[in-house]
Amino acid sequence: MRRLFALLVVAIAVVGVAACGSSKSKSEAPPPPTDLRGQAAVQIDATGNQWHPDSIIIDAGTKVTFRNADSVAHDVKKSADAVDFGAPFGIDSDKFGPGKTYSFTFTKPGTYAYQCTIHAGMDGLIDVRARP
Repeated sequence: MRRLFALLVVAIAVVGVAACGSSKSKSEAPPPPTDLRGQAAVQIDATGNQWHPDSIIIDAGTKVTFRNADSVAHDVKKSADAVDFGAPFGIDSDKFGPGKTYSFTFTKPGTYAYQCTIHAGMDGLIDVRARP
């Protein structure tokens, strides 16, 4: 009985240590946004069902071109309908297949979240800053 109890205690300890180790990677902060200020035009690629880069900082007036560098169709949509992008924003998947591009000029300072509604977790963020 003592051996069974000792084995049970060891098993619980091993599971506890393994669980603690796995939570460390989940708490890591995401990488900082890519600072692309000072450029008149920038590009964001859709590859591997992710946006690259997925978070950027740009100046107001910068033209952002989304390029589908993947082998499957994507779309580009606002993450929240209530956010005013300053003009109609987005493209449907039937027009954004492999090799296609979509461009939008961000004129208003603010933070703009976008996504591909076809692929879960394919989210991006554009932080538009007023020009100095």
